[in-house]
Amino acid sequence: MSQLEDVVDDLYSGPLSEFVARRTAAVKAARSAKDRGLATAIGELRKPTVSAWLANLLVRDQPDVAEQIVALGAGLREAERSLDGPALRQLSSQRRQLVRSMVARARTLAQAEGAAVGESAVHELETTLAAALADPETAREVVSGRLTGPREHVGFGGTDASEQSASTPSSRRADTPAPTPTARAGGRLRLVGDAERAPKATGRTPGLASGPSPEEHRRARREERERRVRDEARAAWEQADRAVQEALQRTEAAAGVRDESAAQTARAEEAAERAHASEEDLVEELAEVRRRLTAAGKAATAADKALATSQQTLRADEKDVAAADRALRRAQDQLLAAAESLDQHA
Repeated sequence: MSQLEDVVDDLYSGPLSEFVARRTAAVKAARSAKDRGLATAIGELRKPTVSAWLANLLVRDQPDVAEQIVALGAGLREAERSLDGPALRQLSSQRRQLVRSMVARARTLAQAEGAAVGESAVHELETTLAAALADPETAREVVSGRLTGPREHVGFGGTDASEQSASTPSSRRADTPAPTPTARAGGRLRLVGDAERAPKATGRTPGLASGPSPEEHRRARREERERRVRDEARAAWEQADRAVQEALQRTEAAAGVRDESAAQTARAEEAAERAHASEEDLVEELAEVRRRLTAAGKAATAADKALATSQQTLRADEKDVAAADRALRRAQDQLLAAAESLDQHA
């Protein structure tokens, strides 16, 4: 498993409230390791929605859930292809039971994590699980444990009418769902809109009426208003997504500049510490030299005094020697004179 996959598993298995902080820490660690590619890849990881986080909790808490989703989804699709009515009814019942049990388990897991789960998140989880049972590609995304947003099955098959109506809130018609973020395309999320949805039945039998009824006119106007609202919401979502991407790029660039500044500051601090240490060493050496200089000065003064005293003593001694030499010569002269006198009287 690569280092990026390790980070991904760690992030998407952790508490939702800590996702951003842990992702930031992982980016910083990668930059400290001089792995800018890894840092960029980690920074692009999206924080899961509440419903996606619940789905990830389920898959990681109960590994057999993935097998159940894959197996039951495959059975449903096979029953639909073969038009096996009894098998389809039985599998549809199993699907409803599985979805209900998984949603209940997700609530329990969220409570254990201390997270509040609203009805909208529960509905998104139900829709995501139903989409996983209907589409193998969506199933692979869900069972990966790395889901970042809700999923919705687009098209016929995999979801019967009774279940669709039961899982759709009364505040929104089942045939006019809001735009839903789906799988990444080129590193960005895309919206499922009207053009990608299944066509809606008019509820009329062809040939029984020559024109639309007043009720159909009202429904058409209402659907047109809802379509405009969805288009505006979709445009706002896309604009917000672009703003997020741009903000993420600016944040990464600013973080890179900040990290470089921090590195330069650290280098400057180390240089300053070395300079201060050298200065302290030189100050200590200078103090020692000054102590030695003072001692040498005192020794020189004492030596000078001793020299002057010695010189005075030497001069006195020289005078004494000179006086003794003169006395010696006088004594010699006297001795010589006495000897000459003795010879004369011999």
